[in-house]
Amino acid sequence: MPYSELMKKGSILFFLLLVSTGIPVFTQNMLVRGVVVDAEYHTPVPYAALFIQGFPVGTLADNVGEFSFAVPDSLSGKQLMIARDGFQLMSLSLDEHYTEELIVALQPQEHMDEIRALQDSIAESSGKFGVFLSKVVQFVENDWIPLGDAETNRFDLGRIQTFPTYNPIEGIRLRAGFASNSRLSPHFFVNGYVAYGFIDKKIKYRGEAVYSFNKKAYHEDEFPKNNLRLAYENDLYSPGDMHPFVMNDLLLITIRRAKNEATYRNFAEINYEREHKNGLAYTLKVRRSRFVPQGKLQFNRDFEEGKVLTSNKLNTADVGLLLRYSVREAYDQQKRKRIPLAMTLPVFFLSHTIGINNFMGGEVAYHRTDFSAQKRFLLRGIGRLDVVGDVMKVWDKVPFPLLVYPNQRFRHRIENNFFFLNRSLEFVADEQYTLRMTFVGDDLLLAKIPIADLLQIRELLSLRAAYGRLSDKNNPEVSPDGLYRFPAVSHQYDNVPYIEGTIGITNILGLLRVEYVHRFTYRDHPNALRGAFRVDVTL
Repeated sequence: MPYSELMKKGSILFFLLLVSTGIPVFTQNMLVRGVVVDAEYHTPVPYAALFIQGFPVGTLADNVGEFSFAVPDSLSGKQLMIARDGFQLMSLSLDEHYTEELIVALQPQEHMDEIRALQDSIAESSGKFGVFLSKVVQFVENDWIPLGDAETNRFDLGRIQTFPTYNPIEGIRLRAGFASNSRLSPHFFVNGYVAYGFIDKKIKYRGEAVYSFNKKAYHEDEFPKNNLRLAYENDLYSPGDMHPFVMNDLLLITIRRAKNEATYRNFAEINYEREHKNGLAYTLKVRRSRFVPQGKLQFNRDFEEGKVLTSNKLNTADVGLLLRYSVREAYDQQKRKRIPLAMTLPVFFLSHTIGINNFMGGEVAYHRTDFSAQKRFLLRGIGRLDVVGDVMKVWDKVPFPLLVYPNQRFRHRIENNFFFLNRSLEFVADEQYTLRMTFVGDDLLLAKIPIADLLQIRELLSLRAAYGRLSDKNNPEVSPDGLYRFPAVSHQYDNVPYIEGTIGITNILGLLRVEYVHRFTYRDHPNALRGAFRVDVTL
């Protein structure tokens, strides 16, 4: 068929399509634009669908709820429909709104309320203890308590999950914190906490002042961040349990095997964090830190004629840059919760830290680079597999608190747990590779049991591996000058990686996981924990 006839037939078909949909061929357009928000929390709702009822005209809101599309004038009297999973369908007339920027407030659906009602019903049938347990779970899940009327309060008390915790260094630890919200100021926020351990009998604390260049609906960490932050912290820190970039806002039960392998750390930091709609985020920081050994941990150096010098502190000063890229990053944001969407898309981290000697009291000059990639894979008809890979390297000669350890990792979208059976400082390295894989059975045996499926209790399997190398310059037995002796618990990797795995169930009461953890390698290390049952919080 000649090209001209093909074009002619195509034009006729296009004309008939327009006529059949009721849209005139020659018409003026009006611009419909605005933002979709959560009616309860006033936060943006990403990826809502907007369309004219009965006509093929519409668009999809972006990852911060913003939208813009052209509508023919002939449809000005029609209904604009707005739909998003988890929210009630909404409609509004374009006659009243199309000339101005729309703020579309979607009402959340009551699905979670139905699940909560079922949990309450089960609790009541279990007696007084069941009712009590259900209330405790709801209390912990909320995590923050309004100080005053929930509709007008300017400060919240929290985090509930960290009020009472336990670790081998502090014993029972009590912590109380506060955080301002946008009712005090939509741009300026303050938060902090005070904690006390009944074994070490020391007070710990942190305070932050944050200026957000973006107006916030409730708190400073809503997406996208554009924050300048000043922080001071004085608390426990385990080099083997926490990444140096991380501030200590974790449940301290995560310091599982760090007795005599942790320090007290106080630091002052100023940082600027920026998140962009395209998924790129970066953090610039300047920090001055002091590490003081606790318990039996010591900072000992070999000196002349067999003498040993003991230092009671290590001072560092560093500047750093953290880059993060998350494809189509978006969140459902509910008060202080920030729930990531598009979980199957990969996330990448790249950071570089420079330690500066003789700057703000710093004693060590060094460079450290970290790279991390994480991805969730959906296994159709089975479940999901979360995979996280990390590479870390310290390029210069540093004392052992500044080396790399298996649990020094970035946390972001997907939950992959710590190594549970190794001691915090058991494996020393200046170059290290780790791989974490966690499988959750979304459609296996428990999904076939109606009550377990409704409560979303699922099977859990995980496998974690770490391997590294220690160069001679960071081995105090080879190059003792300026280096601290390694703790007695520390070892170098041999020719095989450290490997452990777990089997269990997760999302019990929406809060807990129970699992058995087994250590596959380095089982002959002194006092090695070869296997254990554990219960943990999934939040």
